[in-house]
Parts: sequence; structure tokens; C-alpha cells
Amino acid sequence: MFFQIADRIFNMKNRRLLNFFVLMFCSLLVFTSCGDNLAAVKNLKLGAGKQVIVLGDSIASGYGVGETEAFPSVLSRQLGLPIVNRGVSGDTTAAGLSRLQTDVITAEPWLVIVELGGNDFLQKVPKAQTEQNLRQIVTIIQDKGGIVVLLGINIGLTKDTYQEIYDRIAKDTHSYLISQIFKGILDDSRYRQDDVIHPNPAGHEILATRIAKDLQPLLAKATWPSALAKYKKVT
Repeated sequence: MFFQIADRIFNMKNRRLLNFFVLMFCSLLVFTSCGDNLAAVKNLKLGAGKQVIVLGDSIASGYGVGETEAFPSVLSRQLGLPIVNRGVSGDTTAAGLSRLQTDVITAEPWLVIVELGGNDFLQKVPKAQTEQNLRQIVTIIQDKGGIVVLLGINIGLTKDTYQEIYDRIAKDTHSYLISQIFKGILDDSRYRQDDVIHPNPAGHEILATRIAKDLQPLLAKATWPSALAKYKKVT
């Protein structure tokens, strides 16, 4: 009887030990995978350009909230990094593409956060056209030496019908994807305006915090241009 109990205890300890090592191994795999994906981001080590820019629509521009309450301003304060807001209310991906040269490229971007796609859905733009426009935006910025951070606009009540578009673009272009940025914001009345499609100030705060958190690994690994080097946090 004693030996049976001892055997059970031994086996339980072994299982716990095995589970611990499995968990550690899986965590290591995830960490390594994230590191590999980050290392593949195009222009990460180039250090070209002078500015961080947000190219977006009414959400970036701060529709319905104060200018300082919109997520680019909140993100700027959280990161301690100047960010140029190039959000225009009503912009589709086509509109963003049409003003890319004047609003972004001429400003010599180091890193561009692209927040577009929601109005394509509202205006029923074919998904293939949305994807094509976003690809052009990403590649044009990259060809000028900029790092692209693509914000995945999650659309759909039960299934994100646009996720595959952003996933595919990020993979093919080696841009940095932050997925489903509106999850838990636009589907929660506490964080959205009455029109349901725009965050309120609390929603913008959550959005900025989410983006800032996901940007930290990229900013830590990237080569910063001399124009922004003084803002880099020493870790």
C-alpha cells in the first residue's frame, strides 16, 4: 500500500514536471517565432526617414472627440515620441493611396502606421480592391525606406471577415501587423460613440494603449534615424 501511494505521488510529480517543461518549451517557441517575425520586418534596420506618421481615416483624425483625445495623440504621449497625424475623415483605402505622396512620402517617414479599411466596408468596396490599395500603400512606403505598421480593422459581428486580407498583406510585404485593433472597443457601448463606428475618448485610450504595447518590441529592435534618436528609450 505504501509503495502504491509513493508511486502515485512520484508519477504526479513527474507529470507536473513534464507539464512545466512542456509549457516552457511552448513559450520558447512562441518567443522565438515572434522574434523571427519581427526580424523579417522590412526596413527595420535601415534607419531611414525622419518622422512617425499615422495614415488613417476618421478614427485617426479624431471624429467626435478632441484632437488631443484621438489615438495618434494619445499614442504619442504614451510613447514619448512625436507622431504626425494624417487622418482624414471618410477616407477609403483608395483615398489614402491618392494622397500618400503629398501627405506621407514628402514628409520623409521612418515609420508609418496605416489605419484604413473601415470605410471600404461601409461603402461596399470589393475586398479585392481594398487589398490591392493597401498593398500599394505598403509597398510604396517601403520602397522609400519606411517601416510599415498595418492596423488590422476587424469587421464582422461573429467573424472578422477582413482579417485574412491584413494577414496576407503583412506576410507578403513583411510589414508589421497589429490585428483586430477594435476588438472590445466598438463592440462595447462604454467605449464607442452613439454612431457605433467611432471610439469615444475612453475607446481611443484603449486603442492607443493596445498599439503602444504591440509597438514596443519593434521600437526596441529597430534602427532609429538620427532625427528621432533622442526619443529612443534606453532599456
